[in-house]
Amino acid sequence: MSLRSRIALLVGVTVLLASAIGGIGTTLSSRSVGRDRIDSVLLNVSEAFQVESPRLADQLQFAFEARRSTCDTADDAESDSELEAEPDRRSRFLLLAEFASNMQVLRPNGTVFTACQTLPISAEETALATSGNGTNFRTVSVEGERFRLLTRGFGDIGAVQFTHSLELTEDTLRSFLVRSVIFGLLGAICAGAVGWMFAKRATDPVKRLSKAAEHVARTQDLGERIAVDGDDEIGALASSFNTMLLSLDTSREQQKRLVQDASHELRTPLTSMRTNVELLQRYAEINSEVRAQILDDISTELHELTQLTIELVDSATEVPTTLQLRDEIDLAALVNSCIERARRRHHRTFTVRTTTAPNGTVHGDSALLSRAVTNLVNNAVKFSDHDTEIDIAVSIGELTVSDRGPGIPADDLPFVFDRFYRATTARSAPGSGLGLAIVKQIVSGHGGTVRAANRLDGGAQIGFSLPVVTATQLD
Repeated sequence: MSLRSRIALLVGVTVLLASAIGGIGTTLSSRSVGRDRIDSVLLNVSEAFQVESPRLADQLQFAFEARRSTCDTADDAESDSELEAEPDRRSRFLLLAEFASNMQVLRPNGTVFTACQTLPISAEETALATSGNGTNFRTVSVEGERFRLLTRGFGDIGAVQFTHSLELTEDTLRSFLVRSVIFGLLGAICAGAVGWMFAKRATDPVKRLSKAAEHVARTQDLGERIAVDGDDEIGALASSFNTMLLSLDTSREQQKRLVQDASHELRTPLTSMRTNVELLQRYAEINSEVRAQILDDISTELHELTQLTIELVDSATEVPTTLQLRDEIDLAALVNSCIERARRRHHRTFTVRTTTAPNGTVHGDSALLSRAVTNLVNNAVKFSDHDTEIDIAVSIGELTVSDRGPGIPADDLPFVFDRFYRATTARSAPGSGLGLAIVKQIVSGHGGTVRAANRLDGGAQIGFSLPVVTATQLD
């Protein structure tokens, strides 16, 4: 069963259950209220007979006998000639005759006076007739018809039973229950239809997402995108899927470019080494001076190949987009440590100018930031003469490395941080074009930015900026 069908079924069943619970609850409540009203009517009727008169029992008996005599003919009235002499008895009798068919008298000695129907008597009601005091309500069935029965004590008379038919009330409740079921079913069907349409609208983006995933799996086309409708959870899912596809597409393009550029960069030193080795193999009696020069070329190419391999490995090692930047780093101290190593390695002159700010540090990974600083320094060494000075300016969260080399052509400035990119004036210089790309990768992972420009008096200025965390922010 599809998700759409399950949602529609769930909505329909929920509405049906709510209608059923509401109908049953209303029916039970209405039955209770109706029964209370009938009991109230019976009590009012019994109040009308609370007359302290020694002739009450005889009058009730007379009324029952008169009612019995007319049960078959439905003649409920006594002849006027028999009642004309006693006006009070006539009015009392008319009241009694009205209720006689729904009444019954229980005498203390067990005698029962009734009209057309004999009402059932329980032991509790017999005891009530004997005591002549108290009331008792219950529901009884007489010849298939249900009645509400009130038994009330009347002193020496015994007890009088009053009944009221429940047929109208129960017919009304049954009709209400049937209507509730019918309307509940109709409501469930309508709710299911609405749920189906809602589910269709809600699951359409999911279906598009599924089709897009199938298309990507089938065609390997990472350029597929899903239309995002709305800003709800489904829209957020579609946006996340598009972001994932974009990342995968970018990663594949970078991988493809890395392979192409790496193969191009590796081809030159490998070709040169193969040529020199073949030359040595072909001419065994080669001049010792030429042999030494060839071996020196091979050593140089091996060094370049080693450096290229290291840079390829570094560039292929992705910096996590969310680094655990827990270390508080003094950028000035880190730069000074890197410069000390650079002095021993390159035997160059480095001038470090530090501008400090109170209560400011950067958070990051010390090893990664050291690599970034070292790459900037190596880049300056590579493109400046040995007798020139290299300036390093450090302030809170910022580093700038300036050299006195040929500088960077204006057309090349936007691309110096791209992988394997080298300016047209630097194509003959050693290197692979990965050093600055690694710097950008590390700085971006720390939430910072990189920059490149030319000095006014010649040379290049390359550096980066990192977010600063002050003591107030730490508190």
